[in-house]
Amino acid sequence: MGLVLGLAIMILVLNINYRSTVARSNKIFRKLQLISAAVYSLGHGMNDAQKTMGIIAIILYNRGLLGPTFYIPFWIVILCHAVIAMGTMAGGWRIVKTMGTKITKLRPIGGFCAETAAAITIIGASFAGIPVSTTHTITGAIVGVGTTKRITAVRWGVAGTIVWAWILTIPISALISAAIYVVLKIFL
Repeated sequence: MGLVLGLAIMILVLNINYRSTVARSNKIFRKLQLISAAVYSLGHGMNDAQKTMGIIAIILYNRGLLGPTFYIPFWIVILCHAVIAMGTMAGGWRIVKTMGTKITKLRPIGGFCAETAAAITIIGASFAGIPVSTTHTITGAIVGVGTTKRITAVRWGVAGTIVWAWILTIPISALISAAIYVVLKIFL
């Protein structure tokens, strides 16, 4: 979805903006990119924070710490949003650098279109109750935006490496979890 929307929004914006100079376009889209980044961040919190909130609340409920009725306490909501914000502040710039410069070179117009496409996808998925990866979504949107220049404008090797990391994350995490479980079971 991110790729398709990124491509479609970029084509639409390029057609609307075709008479503008690069300098004028950059000036306008730098400002618009602040808005698209804010909406993308909202979508990120809506989707990723909910997954974490659910896990914490289920554990508390199963331990009997929430009482007889399942609900998500407000302190869990604040905690999850704060932790995601701190994680983004701490490590987000490396991801932004990889996404914005290594997959393809993005100018403000492309950044705006990619963030807007990813935000629409993530917020739509959140309202539908579908958990999605914000990184998958923004990567697809950036690739979609990059392909509007030309297919070779996208560094497919970098994109392929990212996809392999996604594919290997779950089985490697499962193996590490199993190993930790076996070790803890021996000592506990």
